[in-house]
Amino acid sequence: MRETTPPVARYRGRFAPSPTGPLHLGSLTAALASYLDAQHHNGDWLLRLEDIDPPREVEGAATGILNCLAAHGLKSANDTIWQHNNWDQYRAVCLKLLNTGHAFYCQCPRRHQDELGRCVDDCKRRDLEAPGNNLRVTLPTKNLDFADRIYGLVPAPTHNFDNAILWRRDDLPAYLLAVVVDDIDSDINHIVRGDDLLHETHRQLALYQLLGKAAPKYAHIPVVLNAEGKKLSKQTGAQGLDNTQALWNLQRAAQHLGLDVSPHEAQNHPLALLEYALQHWRLPSARLQ
Repeated sequence: MRETTPPVARYRGRFAPSPTGPLHLGSLTAALASYLDAQHHNGDWLLRLEDIDPPREVEGAATGILNCLAAHGLKSANDTIWQHNNWDQYRAVCLKLLNTGHAFYCQCPRRHQDELGRCVDDCKRRDLEAPGNNLRVTLPTKNLDFADRIYGLVPAPTHNFDNAILWRRDDLPAYLLAVVVDDIDSDINHIVRGDDLLHETHRQLALYQLLGKAAPKYAHIPVVLNAEGKKLSKQTGAQGLDNTQALWNLQRAAQHLGLDVSPHEAQNHPLALLEYALQHWRLPSARLQ
């Protein structure tokens, strides 16, 4: 009997900003890279608003981000995903992990956690309940090395991050839980994002492993830095983008990704620039460590 080669899964990528302020150049660069990589592979590019942390969110930021992306020609053919609609999935995963003994409630305040943010008071052996406590998960610590499409082999750290918070004491889901559950739920199999999250990947791989799900392939692009050499972000004073300067903004983002967009035909309209960038797309080089 002739063996058949299993079909290759369709590329599914995403851009997932948090509505804690306007889109800035660093975020646009990540959006552009994920968009071009998905288009290059004739795949799907999804947009997800990670709106699960109300204390940090800025009113109107979510709509502003979507409008800004659209003004720069970055549109998804799929409906926008809003994390606040997915709490039932998050709670179901937590309940499953509690029932299988992989999750436990922890009363350790931040000042009593170790330098890795772990529980150090052996809360797993106590009969603690939800109110006022974090929900933690016991994570696997082996087989977590991964091959990044930009950085190559990224070994897991030698220290163990054997537990991590899934649900916060203020009754909000943690980033680790939400991002992994949502990527599984959306069948995301390729992630292009900033290299500030390079080593966060190991914890996410551990949760994928615990849930028995295949992890995506990762590509971590060098993040945009400010004049002081720090990651350009809302916390370091990044300015929101001016939608009327979409062409200029895209040129700067493309140049950061190592794309030469100097030819005249790439400069007359944002959509023309996106088409030119797609024709010449390749992943950028890793930042020198």
